[in-house]
Amino acid sequence: MAATFLIDEQTLKDIQLRDFRGRTIFDFFDQAITEGGQDYFRDVFYTPLLNIEGIKARQTKIRRLEPVADVEFPFYRVIIKDLEKYIHASHSGASQGLSFLDFLGVRSPIYYYRKRSILEASEFLISSMKFYKEVNKHHPYEDMAEMIDLTQDCLSQLYKGKVFNTDKLKVNIFNIDSLDRLIRYELAAKLKKLICFFFEVDAYLAVAKISKSLGFCYPEVFPKNETGEIRMEGVYHIFHKAPVKNDVTLSNNKKIWFLTGANMAGKSSIIKTISSALYLTHIGFPVPADEIKTDLIDGVFTSINLQDNLELGYSHFYVEAIRLKEIVDQLPVDSNALIILDELFKGTNHSDASHAILDVMRNLAQVDGPYVIVSSHITELSQQLKDIPNIDFMRMKIEADENGLPVFTYKIAQGIAEEKLGMWLLKQSGVFTSIDRLKGGSAK
Repeated sequence: MAATFLIDEQTLKDIQLRDFRGRTIFDFFDQAITEGGQDYFRDVFYTPLLNIEGIKARQTKIRRLEPVADVEFPFYRVIIKDLEKYIHASHSGASQGLSFLDFLGVRSPIYYYRKRSILEASEFLISSMKFYKEVNKHHPYEDMAEMIDLTQDCLSQLYKGKVFNTDKLKVNIFNIDSLDRLIRYELAAKLKKLICFFFEVDAYLAVAKISKSLGFCYPEVFPKNETGEIRMEGVYHIFHKAPVKNDVTLSNNKKIWFLTGANMAGKSSIIKTISSALYLTHIGFPVPADEIKTDLIDGVFTSINLQDNLELGYSHFYVEAIRLKEIVDQLPVDSNALIILDELFKGTNHSDASHAILDVMRNLAQVDGPYVIVSSHITELSQQLKDIPNIDFMRMKIEADENGLPVFTYKIAQGIAEEKLGMWLLKQSGVFTSIDRLKGGSAK
């Protein structure tokens, strides 16, 4: 098995996991309120896992926050950032003592900064402990209980037996130095640990809120090749506002899909749905689906949005060929990664594309390893592919209304798409009306 989950920059862009020009799945989930929470979220999101224990641990850390997703989370980005800087600022541990100006009532800016920071530290401890107790009220979690005890210890030293109430914590010239020393010196290590844990909670809470509000599922994951299946029920793409759910199964005996469908039927959407769902599964995130059961897979690779390389003089067809080689070269010999090739070899003529797709699929069918989805509009190839036993034929289903016009269902089904809608779509675009306008102008 691969040492780490295999994915590359092209795939991250293809399935909108990372792209600096448009919306991404990363942005969809990234709702943490603090910079530290956002940093933690980024690390988790771009670190897919290949061990079941790690995936389940992340799922648990998100799921446990769903019951408190609507509970007030009274923390503010700027305040937490200032508090983090204050805690991390070095303190010698030595007492500074009082100056003559202090007795005259002259307060320096540093005095007010220290006073505000002490009060913010108190409020952070009280509010976070209250929130963690709310989480553990639904189910006791060991790490959460540890943080509650650690917070309790810090507050006990800060309040010295008094009630934990920031409004009643009187900070003045006589105790500010000792309180500052307590927080930034004696309790510094504990507070840093508490802040790090808070960032984790902040990151996972953002995901839990989305999952709870949209009803996402938490996939069940098995060891590599244990079940020999990738099974998804009611899966849909995260960006669809009115999603059409699909059931998807890829298995060891049908590891290659030949996916056909007319333009606009939803081929690109379904392959992005499958690939992004598997990626979210391997980072331990909830997935937009009713249920997912899958073995661990080594990785995901796509070839969807490729551009001609004019600088090197590469045609689109050659870029596609190079991309396919790049993908295969990254796979170990026993890989069960998912490879998605969208409209493969569209950069050449119909005849060349047909021969190239046929040869590629025949060769991939001889490899006992990766799952492969090849989408294509060249439906005639299905006749030549039928003699390959581990190829499954899938299509995007199109129905007809009472007038015989096409209705896109965006549902996937067994079989081969027979619809030819190119000319219908061309007419629907209005291009011929626009050309007629030019004809009229030329006649005048």
